[in-house]
Amino acid sequence: MLILIWFIVCILFAFVHYFLGTSGHALELFALLSAISLFLLNKFANKVNKKK
Repeated sequence: MLILIWFIVCILFAFVHYFLGTSGHALELFALLSAISLFLLNKFANKVNKKK
């Protein structure tokens, strides 16, 4: 699970860096996208665990 989180964060960082570069809003967008993706990953993981 930790490796999956690491991959998601790295992909998001590459995506934000490619489109915004060194813009002042790049860090804010990265933080927002990271929070949303980790929230969704947590919801998905909890849904899978409840089915077992």
